[in-house]
Amino acid sequence: MTQTATQTRAAAEQFDLNSVKLAGTIIKLWGRNRDVFVRLRVSLRGVLRETEDVHSCYVNLRIADGLVKDTPVTLQVNDVVRISGYATHVRYDETLRRFLSAAGESNFIEEHVPPDDQDAWRSIAFSRQNAIVNVLDLHLIPPASESGRKKSSSEVVEAVNFVDLEGIVANLWEYPRDAVIDRFVRIAVYDEHAPAGRGIGNFGRVLRLPHYINILFRGGRTSAGKDIVLKKKQRLRVRGEFCDQGQVTSLHESLMGLGSTSIVECMQRVDNPELLYQISLQQESLHVLAKAVVVYG
Repeated sequence: MTQTATQTRAAAEQFDLNSVKLAGTIIKLWGRNRDVFVRLRVSLRGVLRETEDVHSCYVNLRIADGLVKDTPVTLQVNDVVRISGYATHVRYDETLRRFLSAAGESNFIEEHVPPDDQDAWRSIAFSRQNAIVNVLDLHLIPPASESGRKKSSSEVVEAVNFVDLEGIVANLWEYPRDAVIDRFVRIAVYDEHAPAGRGIGNFGRVLRLPHYINILFRGGRTSAGKDIVLKKKQRLRVRGEFCDQGQVTSLHESLMGLGSTSIVECMQRVDNPELLYQISLQQESLHVLAKAVVVYG
């Protein structure tokens, strides 16, 4: 294929929208595989420097190679920043040891599992997924004392928490909460940052591996109160904001979710099976709270 033909094919490729704008306070920094990661406190009520946990959500940011526009970043805890970027997902394994430790039951295996089963229990891990934001642009916001004018710590700024996405419905599920049922949708986002896979996709285009982002409809509605009926493979545009939602998960539920008959057999040999229901922890996951939705069709 000639270079001109390749360029024409690339130009014809259509990408999904994936735009994130956030502002907030850095509460943690760490490094991994040359990248810099940031834990950002973001306001749920539109203020720049949020101080109350009840009005906050927490978003993990990734700064590839510690660079923004090819320039090394200088950051520290308590810095207030404004960033733009795009959302993607990260998968990781949570060991059973870590689950039990977080639930305050570190000695469960030694105290309640038969010795012949203990190695099998120690090898168990749960597959988890969460959202993360990749930073494309970043600006430090100086303290009020350096800005040349007075600023309130609760100053309202544009785009403190803004997400705009397009994608295809890959999965749907419900989660009962109090007297209502929340609905979740996982969409597959094929944006220009989606990595290329092996082979060729439709119309001779590059086969891309999508980002998967979870969308929350509280009470089955947008935050503006609009009922939305969805099904798999529909195409959506979603505008909203990040929120983190806790979900209580029992050990029994997590183990059954692995779908392993050998693990089910091990569960039946625990000296007190009721403990599997009693041991639980609250897991925080990051979602996009839907404000406005367009269902293409």
